[in-house]
Amino acid sequence: MRHVPQNTVELPRRMKHLAVDARGYPVIATVERSPQKVDFGSINERRKLALATFDWCAVCGLPFADELRWQTVFQEGPLPTAVSGEAPVHEVCALYAAQVCPYLFSPHSRLGDEFRKGAVRDAVVRFVGFESTSAVTAHESGLQPGVHTLHFEHQGHADEFSYRSPDEIRERFADALAREQDLPVSDAEGVLIRLFNRLDDGGEGDVVTGAALIAGAAFAKEVFKVQGMKAFAGKEYPTVAALMSKGSAQEILEFSRGSQDEAFGAVGPWVLERAGGFPVPLQAWRARGESMVPRSASPRPEGPGRSVARNAACPCGSGRKARRCHPAGIPAG
Repeated sequence: MRHVPQNTVELPRRMKHLAVDARGYPVIATVERSPQKVDFGSINERRKLALATFDWCAVCGLPFADELRWQTVFQEGPLPTAVSGEAPVHEVCALYAAQVCPYLFSPHSRLGDEFRKGAVRDAVVRFVGFESTSAVTAHESGLQPGVHTLHFEHQGHADEFSYRSPDEIRERFADALAREQDLPVSDAEGVLIRLFNRLDDGGEGDVVTGAALIAGAAFAKEVFKVQGMKAFAGKEYPTVAALMSKGSAQEILEFSRGSQDEAFGAVGPWVLERAGGFPVPLQAWRARGESMVPRSASPRPEGPGRSVARNAACPCGSGRKARRCHPAGIPAG
């Protein structure tokens, strides 16, 4: 996708941590990436799952906190609810994108991917700010039969803006920049955000998507049917997600400390610090998981000298040998 020169538009403070491509463009949170190539015309479903789990903006990849969730919408009139195949963004990020992304910038722009080739941008672009993301669900794509994509449902129409030309929103953008505040990010969440922003996202599945699964996204209905999620299919992620859901604080921390995966090491503390205040979609997924996994079936990793051979895979799900992952064992109970 071609871009309008971004150096003519001030970069919001919350986007300055983003990696940049070879031309200097900030690489937004949802797009496919590698050190060799960034595909600005794509939307990566694995990355959308991480955004939904941790409640992050689809442009800057930082948390929403108390800010509205903004979406492009095509309906007219009041919208008590709306569903979109794109993840929501902060207002200031939406206003920046409207001036830099060619599809949002020009009323004559066309989408160039193979499924929507020739689609022309609406003459008037409408963004609506919603109070909350009420659900994230997997649905079969209308463009690709048999392929599932994530859809975000929002509630509480609280604000909006629309434009034909970006010139009409420059004043609003300047005001949003002036009001921009730092967003609360804990040490654990900061690690996840840093890993999520890398240009090397791990090939078939980025490590933060794996962390999202064990935080509870593994219990989302039909999540492993979602495009790109085949690499994560199997029992390992639901098993560790059960530990994160029903394990004690000690068990969760032991798992995180024993993992060589940096994202897995951060997600345990994140789960503990967010307990009682999870994003709404994640709350629903974890509740579904708790109804599926009885307490007695939650993982009880036990180390060498108990029920696990020293060279067997550690039952915590880290993939390491038990003698290296939990050399002292994890007492049952």
